[in-house]
Amino acid sequence: MLKKNPLLKSMLMVLLILSATNVFSQLPPLNTIDINTTYVPESKYRQKDGDLQNTEKTQKRIDLGYSFMISNKVDTSTRKMDNWTAMLNGSYTWMGKPSNEHDLMPNRLFSTQFAVVNYHSISRKWGMVKVVQLGLNTDLRKFDIHDLFLSGGLLFIKNQSSRFSFGFGVFVANATNAPLVLPAVTFQLRSEGKFKFNIDLPTEVSSAYEPNKKMELKLALRFRNLSYDVENKLSPKKRYLNYMELPLGLEGKWKSKRFDFTLGGGYMFIRNFQLKEGGIKNMFKSTPTNKLNGNIYVNAGISYRLKPASK
Repeated sequence: MLKKNPLLKSMLMVLLILSATNVFSQLPPLNTIDINTTYVPESKYRQKDGDLQNTEKTQKRIDLGYSFMISNKVDTSTRKMDNWTAMLNGSYTWMGKPSNEHDLMPNRLFSTQFAVVNYHSISRKWGMVKVVQLGLNTDLRKFDIHDLFLSGGLLFIKNQSSRFSFGFGVFVANATNAPLVLPAVTFQLRSEGKFKFNIDLPTEVSSAYEPNKKMELKLALRFRNLSYDVENKLSPKKRYLNYMELPLGLEGKWKSKRFDFTLGGGYMFIRNFQLKEGGIKNMFKSTPTNKLNGNIYVNAGISYRLKPASK
């Protein structure tokens, strides 16, 4: 369905922009359950907050994603669309136990998001997307109103062709317990055939080789960014943890009617952690960046389609 409807694919990409989370694989197609795991071996952890330098951490993560169509209406005379789509995803990260009393890194991070998206055609090439999303991002130590992250936005998307589309708009989020208004953009450029090149900004730049319909080999650079509400005794006011990563990896995918299997690995160039205080006055205040050194990683995933893939 996504291949036949590039505007719908653009609409789904908006979810990634507004949720500020990019599961380590592309968003699953409609009515597909997507599970991925990522493992990064021991890496040196440098904590500027509290001056923690000589420790190492192992990172393990599991991601789950699912999206489905709520309704889809098409005016046969004008060919205008009006559809509603929902997405549910979750992520659990294990970072290991704190090395000592100065270690501010939570040993567990959990996030889940539920989003509803409405796409409405304005003209033959232009469409309007409205998004509302509610998320729970926490270190699982204590739950309160700060663990809830609400966001919403409005974007205008132009589908120039089946291979090129772009969009722009605004979104509002409470990532630091204060309303934050930011621009939202999406840009897609893709080629077709056995050798494919794909740009899905701001989430992925990739190149793939598909020798047949049952196999694909892809080299991808992906971006992930997510905020959590955390608890710590050393800096109790710094309760908002922002995590950012940038991996480059090679992965193989084997496809069947209902199942897709993915196996890959690569190098994790960036893994940054920043602790911030809440409130508008602290929103853009400069804070130390705690880092995990670059390291190799491996990942594996499985996708299950509730409806078999069409030939």
